[in-house]
Amino acid sequence: MGTFWDRLPPGHGGAEEDLGRLTASGLPFVLYGDGWYAPYLREYLRRRGLAPAAAFTDAGFTSSGEAVSFAEVSRRFPEFAVVIAFANAGLARKKLARLGVSADRVFFFDVMGELLGSAFGRSYLEANRARFEEAYGLLQDGLSRATFEAALAAKLGAPGEPLAAVWRKEQYFPRDIVRLSDSEVFVDGGAYTGDTLLTFLRLTGGACAGCRAFEPDPRNAAKLRAAVERRALRGVTVHNKGLWSEPAALPFAAWHGTSASAVSPGGETSVETETIDRAAPDATFIKLDVEGAELEALKGATATIKRNRPRLAVCVYHRPGDLYEIPLFIRALVPDYRFYLRQHQPVACETVLYAVP
Repeated sequence: MGTFWDRLPPGHGGAEEDLGRLTASGLPFVLYGDGWYAPYLREYLRRRGLAPAAAFTDAGFTSSGEAVSFAEVSRRFPEFAVVIAFANAGLARKKLARLGVSADRVFFFDVMGELLGSAFGRSYLEANRARFEEAYGLLQDGLSRATFEAALAAKLGAPGEPLAAVWRKEQYFPRDIVRLSDSEVFVDGGAYTGDTLLTFLRLTGGACAGCRAFEPDPRNAAKLRAAVERRALRGVTVHNKGLWSEPAALPFAAWHGTSASAVSPGGETSVETETIDRAAPDATFIKLDVEGAELEALKGATATIKRNRPRLAVCVYHRPGDLYEIPLFIRALVPDYRFYLRQHQPVACETVLYAVP
């Protein structure tokens, strides 16, 4: 069970070593990409006192308005390095090669672990070795085990892009794991503005017993309600609440550009929370992407999980211990659940644990 341990990197070094090479080059650097990943990368660089000289995107790509063309970058700077600012670094490298950019002047940093607060060092891994190995031993297939290893390598700062080889696109409803029926009661924890909910309804053809959507951010909840009304979606209930282990009013930090809204001790406002056991005791499928509150939300679904054995799709990338704490908690509730792990971005986020009865 512990044979994977020896394949893990010794600790942080990959991204920081590459950053050292970038700064040692003395070249101005520009960002390639200006989509969802770019603000995270900019924040990572800002914390190190670094700022890009410019940013460029592919022709026709809609950006924040700061980006220029590659031709303009080449005109401004006779020599420059490129930092990839979108998650699919492999695709970016191929495109840059076609533009004639030398590979030794291209850099990529997986910044998500640090910015989400889920990166850790080798000492943390060693201190929790038995529990990490126990969680690893629960996984049902080779891709799950490879994903677990890649996720740990990314958190430890392994060089290269360890997650690129294992990422898959079918988030929350992978066909090789999840079978949906026309009688599902779907709980969407962290519903945002309805992207996952709409995917669920598309996959089921709208045939289900009900959908309970929980979104704590008032702006997102309002957009979600408007979308439900506009599309005349039947059986969908929107709750402007967070999911937690008990009903409460908790401090809440709204979205600030590089993180999603979340329960936080430093929150500038408060949010009401609810439990799945109270609000959705008939749940047959529970999805949780609740920005670090996943374990608490599962505690608030204990009776439902034991009684109904719903399928679970739970994000396990927000906190350092999620990779072992969450599967071990679920296994303690229902010992015969089968566990799978999938990576849905080639960077250290969107890692999802699937538990199926």
